[in-house]
Amino acid sequence: MVKKAIILTTMVIVLHIGIVTVYAQRYAGIGIHVGAQHDVGDITTFYPDAKTDPQNSILFGIAVRLSVPYFFIRTGADTSFTLNKGKVLEDEAAVGVKSYNVKYAMIPFYAGLQFPLLDKGVFYLGGGISYFYGTGNVRLSDGSSKDIDATCLGTGFLAGIQLHITSSTSLYMEWMYVDAQSDPVITTTGTLNPNGYEDLFINYGGHRIMLGVMYYVL
Repeated sequence: MVKKAIILTTMVIVLHIGIVTVYAQRYAGIGIHVGAQHDVGDITTFYPDAKTDPQNSILFGIAVRLSVPYFFIRTGADTSFTLNKGKVLEDEAAVGVKSYNVKYAMIPFYAGLQFPLLDKGVFYLGGGISYFYGTGNVRLSDGSSKDIDATCLGTGFLAGIQLHITSSTSLYMEWMYVDAQSDPVITTTGTLNPNGYEDLFINYGGHRIMLGVMYYVL
């Protein structure tokens, strides 16, 4: 009985060492991905009762990943491209906004824990910050248009999975949630802003899904 227990324990240790060895060979990688975000610029954070046709965007980006067993750092850069502009469907006079087109570049920096999936890949999750630089435009309720020029630093969560394709390449899918909004940068023309102050902030927050391929140089 003791002999069987020793053999079983040895097999578990050898298997664990083998998994970690294979996994730990992937120290540094660079990837490219595409993604999507729904409800970009979410105007309801500015006016909660607004009825909107939300903006949708696609993302293109690169990811830089550094890892050791059970720990990772993830950075890179993403840029958004508008699929459809957001529109305010009701209460334009109160909101002061008719439509909006929010574009942005994002630089994320995240870190966290990762767990090997035998020798097939890795699951990871963590938190961090994202820096945004936004452009685009907002069409106001009086028909005029204002350009967006706003920066912001937000915090968020990241979860993902990598599946190894070859000894140096992996397929990855990530979900990222970021909470981020700029200071007020645009003066709306709605009835809620009779004094003409800058009141409209740009919301860069929301959920993002990304799918890509990563090549490990180390």
